[in-house]
Amino acid sequence: MSAKTIALALIAAAASVPVLAADLPSRKGAPAAPAPVVSACTESEGIPTDAFGFTTGSDVADVGSFGPSLTYGGAFGTRGGSSNSHGLTLQGSYGLFPCFEVGPYVLGNFTNASAGGVSADSRAFGAGVEMKYKLLGRDMHGIGLTLVIDPSFNRADPDGAGRFTTYNTGIRLFADKTLIPNTLYAGLNLSQDLTWTGPSPYQRSSTLTIAGSLAWQVSEGLYLSGEVRHMRAHNELGFGNEAGYATFAGPGIFWQATKQLALSAAYNIQVAGKAKGQPGDLDLTNFSQHLVKVKLGYSF
Repeated sequence: MSAKTIALALIAAAASVPVLAADLPSRKGAPAAPAPVVSACTESEGIPTDAFGFTTGSDVADVGSFGPSLTYGGAFGTRGGSSNSHGLTLQGSYGLFPCFEVGPYVLGNFTNASAGGVSADSRAFGAGVEMKYKLLGRDMHGIGLTLVIDPSFNRADPDGAGRFTTYNTGIRLFADKTLIPNTLYAGLNLSQDLTWTGPSPYQRSSTLTIAGSLAWQVSEGLYLSGEVRHMRAHNELGFGNEAGYATFAGPGIFWQATKQLALSAAYNIQVAGKAKGQPGDLDLTNFSQHLVKVKLGYSF
C-alpha cells in the first residue's frame, strides 16, 4: 500500500469520529438582565396624593427624592358668633428608604373670632413630623395602602387668656385604587386624632374621620375630584363621651403644571351634623361650616 493511500485512510478515519460538545470552542451567552425589584411602593401608574381633595392618596416619595410644599387651610363659620381661621403649613417630604417617607413641617394660624360681641382672636404656631410607610401596592395587591403616624404640637395665644400648648397624634390609613387606568381613581382615608390640650391638667379629646373621594383625570395632569367626609368629636381619647359629628362634601382640583410643580385646591361644606346639647342640624360647635385647602408642591 502506498504512502498516499495510507494518508487518505487516516484522514477518513479521523473524519468518522463523533465530535463531543467538550471539543467545541466554548461560547458563553449574554448575561440575563436582572429582574426588576417589585415592592409595595413600585407602581406602573402613579396617582398624585393630592388628586382627591382633602382625602390623601397612598403613594410615597421615591428613595432620595425631596419635595417642599406650602398649604393654606381656611375654616369659616361657627355657632353663636363669628370665626375665620387662616393657617399656613410648610412641609418638606423626603424618601428615606424604600416605601418610607418622612415629612417634617412647621405651621402657623390666625383666627379672627367673636362671641357675644367679645373678641376671641387667637394666634398659634407649631411643628410636627408626618411619617408614612406604604404597606400594599396597587400593582401587587390591587389597592394601595399606607400607614401614617403624625405627632405634632401647637402653641396657642388667645386674647384674654393665657398661652397653652396642644399636643396631637394622628394615626391614619390612606388607601387608593385605580378604577379605570389613566382616567378614574378612588381614595379612602381613615384617621384618628388624639389630642391633649392645656393648660394643665390637660383636657383629652379625639376626632375620628372617615373620608372617600373619586378623582377623574380629565386631561394629562389635570384631575377633578368629589369627596364626602364624616367626622366625629369625642371628649376623651377613645370613642366614648361623644361631643358631636359632622358630614362634609365638596369638590377639588389638581393640576400638574410642570414635571416638578403641582397646584391643588379643595372646598368642603358641612351638609349635616349635630352638636351634643345644641339645637340645629349642623355641628358648628366642634367643627366649622366651610373648609378650604390650597396647596403648592414642588419636587426635585
